[in-house]
Amino acid sequence: MIASHVIRRPVASPLLLAALAAAAARPAFAQARTDTVRLTLASAVATALDRAVAVQLADIDRRSGGVAVLEAYSRFLPSLTAGAGLGAQSGSMLLSSTATVATDARFSVAAWQLSASLNLFNGWRDQASVRAALSGRDAADLSYARARQLVAFDVTQAFEQVVLDRELVGVAEAALGISRAREDQLTEQVRVGNRAPPDLLRQRAQTGADRVRLIAARNRERADRVALLVRLRMAPATPVRLDAPLTLADSGPPPGREEVLAARALAARPDVAAADARVSSADQLVQVARGGWLPRVDLGLDLLGAGRYFDATKQNGADVVTTPQRALADQFGSQRVTALTLGASWALWDRGRTRADVQRARLGAERERIRADDIRLAVLGEVDRALADNEAAREAVQAARAGLDAAEEAFTAVQGRYDVGLASFIELTTAQGALVDARAQAAVAQVNLVLQASVLRLVTGDPLPGEARAR
Repeated sequence: MIASHVIRRPVASPLLLAALAAAAARPAFAQARTDTVRLTLASAVATALDRAVAVQLADIDRRSGGVAVLEAYSRFLPSLTAGAGLGAQSGSMLLSSTATVATDARFSVAAWQLSASLNLFNGWRDQASVRAALSGRDAADLSYARARQLVAFDVTQAFEQVVLDRELVGVAEAALGISRAREDQLTEQVRVGNRAPPDLLRQRAQTGADRVRLIAARNRERADRVALLVRLRMAPATPVRLDAPLTLADSGPPPGREEVLAARALAARPDVAAADARVSSADQLVQVARGGWLPRVDLGLDLLGAGRYFDATKQNGADVVTTPQRALADQFGSQRVTALTLGASWALWDRGRTRADVQRARLGAERERIRADDIRLAVLGEVDRALADNEAAREAVQAARAGLDAAEEAFTAVQGRYDVGLASFIELTTAQGALVDARAQAAVAQVNLVLQASVLRLVTGDPLPGEARAR
């Protein structure tokens, strides 16, 4: 994070010191009165990781991958089904194949069945399905980790943008404070006749322009703050106070060699590992499809029990059943059948369905390989750009510091010369404009360096500072 003292104040001008002190006091008082939520980078990232839609959807995919693994393992277990039935029949019928006289009968029947089946071989489809599910689960886990990294970086970028906006508001307030103080001074000098009225009119125009810039800076800060709150899924009207404790030294160590960082990125990036896992899953799906060309062997066990109780059986008015009958429940134990089967089936011609399945699976695997290669190439490009941007950001900070020192000294010198009548008003406003621009450039360069350090961590797969604290 960037400390609020990145914009240094000139020490040689009492007018500038007074303006800066007044500008610093106003926002501090307003924040103490209105801000209620203290927001640090770590807390912002933690909130986003807990609420972000992208992370929640990735977590659902991750849990779905676990369900797919359990489903794949369950295919090795036997299936078990049970059934029972109870019914009644009545009417005129032949009770046996040898009967010649129809019997007027009414009886109740009951039956139960318990069946178990175990697949012994199906072309190694189940084994390949398990490996595909495991690879798919790994890909979902890695995609979830990458989603967290991307959300953390997005929030870091939005947070630092608000920090930068706050610094630029301070720059605009300081500039307006200088203009107002000089306008008051020139008003008094014109009144006593020490200055010409045109200088006062020019200063009033400068004050108006500084006021417009301050309004624009505050509006930009508000818009970016609302954008940050939306990312955190908080109400846009929530009053917040940003706490940015990091200094320039916390922006990360200097980057290493490109080859080392590229190798580290390819080894550590979750999206690269997720792409490899998806390739592995697609290869296993090819094996699943090939299983359709091989036979299937199943072991089955069936237990059946049945009973029948005659309520009435008459032929020509005479009762046929003359012996006592057992109850239906008693018949289940003795009237049962056990069947153990070992069956094999082989689809010799399935109208080309297996061939089509294999071709589709191979095309899917080829598609995943192309995507994985593209991701690797993109990672190498991201590392190269991040290194170049990081080096440029470090040089920009040094240049901005030197420019700010020179602008402060120039403004102090021109201010002193103007006060004694040796410099024109145009020279003074030019020096003041250069000082404001130098302060803004210094703030932009310092925040950009922190952001570029975060970009370098993101492209190499390292956790961001806020993300590491949120874990």
